[in-house]
Amino acid sequence: MENALEPQMAFLGIGNIGRGMTKNLVSKTILRRPLLLWNRTYETAVDHSTAIGHSEAIRTIEEAVARSDVIWSCLSNQEAVFEAFEHALKADVMGKLFVESSTLTPAATNELGQMTIHAGAEFVAMPVFGEPSMADAGILTCVPCGKAESVNRIRPYLVGGVARAIIDLSDEKPGTASLLKLVGNTFILNTMEMIAEGHVFAEKTGLGVEILQKLIATVFPAGPSMTYSKRMSSGDYSQGKPMASIGLAREIAAHVLKVADEAGVCLPAYETTVKHLAAVDQRAGAHYDISAIYGVVRLESGLSFDNTPDHSMQ
Repeated sequence: MENALEPQMAFLGIGNIGRGMTKNLVSKTILRRPLLLWNRTYETAVDHSTAIGHSEAIRTIEEAVARSDVIWSCLSNQEAVFEAFEHALKADVMGKLFVESSTLTPAATNELGQMTIHAGAEFVAMPVFGEPSMADAGILTCVPCGKAESVNRIRPYLVGGVARAIIDLSDEKPGTASLLKLVGNTFILNTMEMIAEGHVFAEKTGLGVEILQKLIATVFPAGPSMTYSKRMSSGDYSQGKPMASIGLAREIAAHVLKVADEAGVCLPAYETTVKHLAAVDQRAGAHYDISAIYGVVRLESGLSFDNTPDHSMQ
């Protein structure tokens, strides 16, 4: 059982978000025991452990679970989450706490919570809002959801550790957090679409992107608008390291549209963005960054996909 002063924690998934979260767990929170790290590619866990210190790479999920009191996961997709939990719940998990931060459908999260609790463990669904640079800086927004006593076990590692804020959904059904995450996803993609269209509008009318960015910085100083704008104006949308891949974005979008359809909700603005995601996938591949929808919006208005100097109007 967990020593209240020295809980052992394991983290499953060293992806774009998991890398930042684990770095901050080690550097900004009190972990009296080294953080156990598991990743599908073991060498990734080894390299990351070397980089952040006070951690240990683990070869199997079973070992990570057996040695830990708190098991925190942030994996690439819903299939990977269920596969990981199938391995994890084979062990004796009585009294252990599972914290799940991947993006899942509400139904899948509720099912996962029931499986975990039935096995004798505690479960907190905790999706996060923020892109990789925010994870790296420890300024994510976390949405912990589950029994209040379970949420309290993970709370010391959140604000000041991996997060700048939490949206506390204690004692709500776990799927509530996933539903909020999906609704939030529509805000994120719609904002990106709005910025992409604004950039093209400014460029084609002669206003220019620099003047547009003065507006964004003054009127919309908080939030991701300027981050997206700079990514588009710099060309990183097609040349830089992806914040989030088109493939992952399309998978999450499918979850959103399924939930919306089941509820009888129309999301025309979001559907436009999803159409642009599909166009990027077809043109450049699923590995491209989601902000590359800007390239598609450019094409629709007679500009080149890339905004580099050697690509002018078609």
